[in-house]
Parts: sequence; structure tokens; C-alpha cells
Amino acid sequence: MGYALQPAVILRSLFAGAIIWLVFASVTPSYSKLIFQGKLSGYFAAGLAMALVSQLIVTLVTSLFSSDHATISLVQSPSAVIQGLLAGAVISAAPADMPEEALFSLVFFFIALSSVLSGLFVLLLGITRVGDFVRYIPYPIVGGFMAGLGWLMLNAGFVVSADLRINVENLGLLLEGEAILRWLPSLALALCILALGARVKSAAIMPSAIIVSLILFYAWARFVYGDPRGLEEAGWFLPKLPEVIYWKIPDLSAVGLITPAMILAGAGGIVMTIAQCALNLFFKASAQEIITERELDFNQECRVNGVANVAAGVFGGGVVGYHTPSMTTVVETMRAYGRLTGFILAIMFGLSLVFGSFIYAIIPRFLPAGLLMFVGLLFLKQWLLDSRFKLPRQDYVVVAVIALVTAAFGLLAGFFVGVVVAIALFVLEYSRMDVIKQEFSGSIHRSNLDRSFAQNQLLQQEGDKILILRLQGYIFFGTAYRFYEHLRSRITSAEGGQLGFIILDFKSVRGFDVSTMVDFQKLKKLTAGKGIKLLVSNAAPHLHTLLADGGITQAEPGYRASFDDLDRALEWCESILLQEADLLDAGRVDLEEQLAQHAIIRQRDARAVQAFLERMATKVGDTIFKQGDESDSLYFVESGRVDVLLRDEAGHVLRLRSMTAGAVIGEVGFYLGNARSASIVVTEAGVLQRLSHEALRRMEETAPQTASAVHVLIASLLSHRLSTTNRLVQELMD
Repeated sequence: MGYALQPAVILRSLFAGAIIWLVFASVTPSYSKLIFQGKLSGYFAAGLAMALVSQLIVTLVTSLFSSDHATISLVQSPSAVIQGLLAGAVISAAPADMPEEALFSLVFFFIALSSVLSGLFVLLLGITRVGDFVRYIPYPIVGGFMAGLGWLMLNAGFVVSADLRINVENLGLLLEGEAILRWLPSLALALCILALGARVKSAAIMPSAIIVSLILFYAWARFVYGDPRGLEEAGWFLPKLPEVIYWKIPDLSAVGLITPAMILAGAGGIVMTIAQCALNLFFKASAQEIITERELDFNQECRVNGVANVAAGVFGGGVVGYHTPSMTTVVETMRAYGRLTGFILAIMFGLSLVFGSFIYAIIPRFLPAGLLMFVGLLFLKQWLLDSRFKLPRQDYVVVAVIALVTAAFGLLAGFFVGVVVAIALFVLEYSRMDVIKQEFSGSIHRSNLDRSFAQNQLLQQEGDKILILRLQGYIFFGTAYRFYEHLRSRITSAEGGQLGFIILDFKSVRGFDVSTMVDFQKLKKLTAGKGIKLLVSNAAPHLHTLLADGGITQAEPGYRASFDDLDRALEWCESILLQEADLLDAGRVDLEEQLAQHAIIRQRDARAVQAFLERMATKVGDTIFKQGDESDSLYFVESGRVDVLLRDEAGHVLRLRSMTAGAVIGEVGFYLGNARSASIVVTEAGVLQRLSHEALRRMEETAPQTASAVHVLIASLLSHRLSTTNRLVQELMD
């Protein structure tokens, strides 16, 4: 607070407030002109008072309670345009014989209601701390909405300057000499500001343009007409105002005259007011973060903005306001204190109510109209033209469709048509995505069960009979059909003739549409007819229920169709293949047999290995070694089964692998001298053969041929494991 009270800061804040007031005092009359037209054009002063009250309240509340001192929130033209359409819809739906005073009260009621509901909506977002929900609205819909809004603001500029909208019927009237003189200066001002803004990054451009345009206008009026006030009767100035723009809330007893047709007509405008408030609040607040390089508490901004708009609607305003990052730039550039600037600005809007007759008597109509056109052209440039080079073609189509439909049928129609087109394009695009994340054969992707050399050889040869498909995303009728067609082609091809198992892994599947069950049932019938077993793994409980109800995971004697994870499904398939080859029950695999298979060694040297081994009979639950122990020996699994368990930092235990007869345990740590990286626990009683470092050294000294064969055996097992891993990695990379 001490910083804000420094004389230099007060002076800078005063100048910043004056600049901001100049810009928005110039454009605010257009808001009244847009809302109260046609039958209610005589209520221009009341509409201007409503807009100024909204400016005062929104500015003051936001400046005092925003999470950043530089935040400047103001009533802006997008709100006035949409609320003007809301007013027009209500007026059109009202009975033709309704008195103007009652009609004015009803329009005021709808405008204030739209402000209150918009405020309550963003306030609720802030209270529930879900203010960032706007981030999830698809960008093309937002872009199309903003582009359509830009067209409406450009059109509103023509209404304010020439009392004519751009349409086929008015095209001839707009090109008449008198009409051209009205809207051409406004368009020229808009294009000038737009061009300068693209080349010069300065907050002074708009205030300077306003001052220069006023000077040029009065110079033109003096030299052409002699007396500038002579142009007043010709309609070049805003309607006359009383000396004090006195404002009070009208008698709302006329609310009882609201008809269902008026409610229906106004509902769309209220929805659009709420939507544009939330969207603009999000984008303008995000832009402010970039300008100030300070993060905002977005939920706090929602709460503050909600309170401000509710208060504006309740206390006689009603035109919706939100953040104005361009004016925050003024505060930052001039090194002013934003809260003080906002307070000063609120006072200036209050004084505008008192001295409005003098202030607005000197503002020609082309000025607020030109500022409206500028904002409209800026929106069209940013969201319709510039996005053409930033967005994919299908996304830009949505933007263009919304903008075109808005121009032809209005913002509400454009918004809903855009949503429909966006959904259609999303479905089309998503259906092109491959639901198959990865596809492997069982010869490449093996279970985490280490088996004997003979079993591994068989699984290497027969592994192509197992097809593994890892599915992903959300499966619906489009992706499910393509998935089924892929598998049908694979199964019916010559290559598919050797398939015996298909595993569908649902680990990365978030869900699927019930209609896709037809494709899964067709696949089940096709695989059953070909003698192929269809397995499912990693299905979430709700998906498992759907698959079970559809008969996909229905179990049969000797055929288990559903597994908790892919590893267990693979192990089951491998066991079936080994059983068919009479290799499943390896029972006992002694070390002498393994040495003979992997190394050229005499029988006498192979038998000599027994003298260096320690036989260990194991029972279920025995711990062979623990994670972190010294690697002083390795173990040959002669019979039984063990699990490799890893304990993480949180204390959770994960099963990495299982090993049966013919496997080797602890060989990596044994050769590298590292501590044990996991624990080994016996899950099936059997026999292990232990070889210590000291025994290996004695073997190398006394039986070098035997020691060499042991080294060859370990190298062969590691090479086989590495080769399998390399093939899997290559498949993942492809």
C-alpha cells in the first residue's frame, strides 16, 4: 500500500486510468445503441447509464479483489453484441401492442438476468475450483465461436454508424452515398488501428487513434460544413442526453407480462451470454498471464468476476464484463499500480454518469462504431484467417463452418452446428486411429517364466502360434469394425492357418461402446470355427462384465478364456504348447545334461561338475537370497519352481519372473560382483545346485574343461535371453 501512495505512482495511475477511460468512454455508447434499438431506440440514455453502471461495478470489484493488482476488467463489445441480440429476440417475440415502457422493463430484466446468470456460472466454477474446465473445450469450437462473434461485432459497427446490418436486402442501401459517408470513416478507423497494431506494439495506439480521429473529424466538419454542430441534425452524433444521466431500476412489475414465446426467444441469448463470458474470461486471463509474466489464481478470478457481474445485474447494470489484457498492458507499461488505476477508473465512469451530456455530446457516431469494427476485424483475423495456417484442415473446417453459419443464421445456430460438425469429424478421425497398440507373436514376446533349454527351443519354434494384440483407447463401433476386419484377414490368410491362440490385452483400453460387442462376438465365432482359442487379459472389472455377458470370456473344459494379466495368459498358452509336445513336465533337469547340450565336453568332465556343487533341497516359502545380499554364488534349478521378487521404495513387492527346472539364478550379479537386485523365493519344492565363487575358482584350477563348459552354458543362456529381448525391442520400435 505504501508503494501505491507514492506521488509518482499516483500520477502514473491517474494517467493510466485516463487513457483507459478515453478508450472505453468512446466505445461504451455503442453498447446502448446495440441493445436499445428499433422500438426502444428512445431509451438510449437509459442504456448508456446501464453500461456505465456495469463499467463502474465490474472495474471496482475486480481491481480490489483480483489475484493480481494489474487486472483491469471492463464491459466489452462481445457482451454488448450478444446481449443486443438477446434484446432484439425478446422485442420480436413480445406482443405488438405491448407499451414501450413495459417492453423496456422486460428487456432490462432479460439483460440483467443474463448478467446475473453469467456471474453465477463463473462464480460456481471458482467456488468448486474447476475453473480450468474451459481448457477442455475443443479449440476449433472456441475458434469458430470467436470468429462468428467477430462477424457480429463488425456487423454491429455498421448498425451503430449507419443503422443498417450487412445482409443481402441492405446491400444496396449500404452502397448509397449517404450511407457510405456514415460507415466508411468507421471502417477506415478500424483498419487503421488494426494495421498499426500489427506493426507497432504499443498501448498508446488506440488512444492516439481516438484523439487523431476526433481532430480530423472536427477539422473536416469545420471546413466542409462551417459549424460542426450542424451535423447533429444530420445524425452524425449520438442521441442527445440529459445533463445528468439519471438512472434507476425500472418498475419490474411488467415481468408478469412475459410470454412463453419471449422466454423461448431469450433463452438462446442467455446461454450465449454465459458461454462467451466464460470463454472470454479464460482467454483474456490467460493472455494477461503472458503480458504480466505472473500467474493468476484462475479460480479466484472466476469468483471475483462472478461477484462483479452478479452485482452489476442486481444494481442496475447488466452488460457483462471480464478481463481486458490490452488495458493491463497500459498499467504495466506506465508502471502504475493496478488497484489504484481501477479505483480511479471507476470514479471516472461515475463522473461520466454525472457529466455524460457534455462528454458524449462531442463524440461522433463513427468513433464507437469504428472501435466495434476494429474488435470484430481483429477477431476475424485471429480466429478465421490466422488459424488457417495453424490448424489441421479438419479443425479449420469446424472454425469456418461456425463462422459462416453464424453470419447466415446467428451465433446460437453457428455454435450448435459447429458442435455437430466437430463431433462428426472427431468420430471420423478417431475411427481412423488404430485400436491395436502393439502386435506380437509368442516367439518374440514370452512370459516371465524361465524354462529349460529344450522347452525354450520348442517355444521359439512354435511361438508363432500365439498372437498377442495390445489394444488401446476407447473402442467404439468404427474402431471395433476395423479391428475385426484386420483379425479376420489375418486368420483367413495362409499365415493365419498356424494360429492356435489370440490374446487380446485390454490394459490400455479405457472403455468400449456396447455396440462393439457385436464385433467381438463375430471374432469369437470366427476363432472358434478355426480352432483358435481367444483369450482376454487385463480387462477392467466393468469391461470384464460386458465381455462375460457377451460370451467372449466364457470358460470351457480345459480352456481358460480370461486372465488378470498378459503374463499369465502367455504362460497358459506356452504350457498348452509344451503339453502337446510332451515337454511340459520337465520334472528334473540336471546340470550335466545342460552342459552336454551347450558345450563340447567329454562325459567324464561333465560328471566332474558335481564335485564343485552344493545340493540344496527346497520347500515352499524358502528364501534363497534377499534383495541387497552379496552375490557370492549362482544356482542351477534342477527341479521345482522359484519366483523373482522386487521390493520398491514404498515397500510393494512385484513378481518379475518365475523359473523352473533348467533355469539359472543369480548369474548376472555373480559375474559382475553386484549386490542382489531382487529376492528369490521358492514357490514349488525341488532341488537347487549352488556354485560359489570359491568353488568356481577351484574348478578353473583343477578341472578347466568343466569350468569352460560352465562358462559356455551361462553365456548361451544369457545370449538366448538377450536375443529374445532384442527381437521384442525391435518389434516395439517398428
